[in-house]
Amino acid sequence: MKSRLFSAFVLLLTAMAITLTGCSALNKTNSEEYKSPGDLAKERQAEIMECFINKDAETIKSFFSEYVIETYPDIDTQIDKAFNFLDGEIISYDEPFSSASGSKDRKAYGADTRNIITDKGTEYKISFKGWLTNSKETNKVGVICIKVIDMTDEYDYSKNEKENGILYIGEPD
Repeated sequence: MKSRLFSAFVLLLTAMAITLTGCSALNKTNSEEYKSPGDLAKERQAEIMECFINKDAETIKSFFSEYVIETYPDIDTQIDKAFNFLDGEIISYDEPFSSASGSKDRKAYGADTRNIITDKGTEYKISFKGWLTNSKETNKVGVICIKVIDMTDEYDYSKNEKENGILYIGEPD
């Protein structure tokens, strides 16, 4: 009887130890490792903003998909034009908004930063679109397009009424 009671007690302690350490370690690992597609888009947008602030063309180019690099051999020139498009130095901007859609095999993602203000009082919006995953066209995984919009003037940019107020890097949408 004592051996059964002792075995049951050891089994109970073992089960509790596994439950308490296993679950908390598992949850901690999952929460630290997993990032939602929306979070990944926000991170990429923050990195893009840092590249614009520091005028880091090489890093911004590294975000683009293999497809864009091959299709747009003037990507370096496009990046330089985008940096020069900004009138002044960026002094403030809002937190990024992000979105993601699609299945795990073909997940699109993107984000934008609004109310980007320069030291000369000009306002911009910078956004990107890309593929987080694309099992059908793996060379398109990465950023496909970065769009810089001069928001200072009062135009309806959704209708592209002012072409010179919008600058694209990569594949225009």
